[in-house]
Amino acid sequence: MLCVCLAALLAWSGGSSAAAQTYVAAPTPVRVLLAVTESVTVNMGGAHSGVVDDRGGFFTPGPLAWPVGARDGHLVVDDREIGTSLVLAAEGGTLEVSGTHYRGAIHLSAVGDEVEVVNVLDLEAYLRGVVPAEMAASWPMEALKAQAVASRSYTLVSLDPEARYDLCATTDCQVYGGVEAEQPRTDDAVAATTGVVVTYDGATARTYYYSDSGGMGASSREVWGTSYPYLVAVRDAASSTPHRAWTARLDGAAVSASLTAAGRGVGTVTALRVLETSESGRVAALEVAGTGGTAVIRGSQLTSLARGWGLKSMRFSMQGPLSVRGDGWGHGVGMSQYGARALAQAGYDYGRILAYFYPTTTLTRFVAQTP
Repeated sequence: MLCVCLAALLAWSGGSSAAAQTYVAAPTPVRVLLAVTESVTVNMGGAHSGVVDDRGGFFTPGPLAWPVGARDGHLVVDDREIGTSLVLAAEGGTLEVSGTHYRGAIHLSAVGDEVEVVNVLDLEAYLRGVVPAEMAASWPMEALKAQAVASRSYTLVSLDPEARYDLCATTDCQVYGGVEAEQPRTDDAVAATTGVVVTYDGATARTYYYSDSGGMGASSREVWGTSYPYLVAVRDAASSTPHRAWTARLDGAAVSASLTAAGRGVGTVTALRVLETSESGRVAALEVAGTGGTAVIRGSQLTSLARGWGLKSMRFSMQGPLSVRGDGWGHGVGMSQYGARALAQAGYDYGRILAYFYPTTTLTRFVAQTP
């Protein structure tokens, strides 16, 4: 596609005209951080509109490539500073960023000398790229529906109009793969549950989920220190998963470096010992011994460090000074995805699956309204 971005911007005067078109958010818009990078090219596959700094709009009738960089807090297009933000919205089609196609719009913001890339799109369109990225599309339909509702609910409680974006596109939030991730079966699961969310006491519930509990789920209180009546320790459904009885050999040098960086250095690490386990059998306190002393690690610091060491869950035991045997994958709070699959295979519908993992909650269907 030919880049004539500067010409398009020159045609935009900063005001409005009869031909100008501005981006209008779809019902329940979701803002997903895709990247923070030195530069990015947004390929618009067809007619599209744009807005610079919320001051006015322009319309481009054909496909166009937009190479955008940043300099001193301003976006740069064709070596011209254009403002601090640029929104590009596809008119009925998709757009492409770094080889992946997305629905909706792209919001570019200058953050110093970097470009923050955020995909803004309707909630239901967003879920089409989330559900198959979080759960295999070949799994039972009722499990896929449960995933769709859990992801929808999680998304809604994550919306924050005061923040620069609502969610990221990785496992730190929930995985989002754009149009390339979409699959017919997961599209069907999203469509069949449109507007359905998990609620507790009249509000949307915080529907955390993860891959495999290792046999027993955890409460939010024991993992994060915050209690929710519906995020309690639940015995998982019996299931066949690849995340049981895993083993790991820790790299002593890497463990030592991570402890030093966290301000808990003990010299060269020689051994780890489990001191306490939680109600769900997860490690709650770990003693680390080294050539320079010992340290006891607990809470969120322990969880963060263990993840960096390559451990798949906190449900583990030491089999030697640096040898680990564990079960499960993930934080263990809320819905076990492998457990949901097992329940679906046993004949549970998605409502019963969600009630199993989020006890005392109900399902509510809402109708999104245009802001």
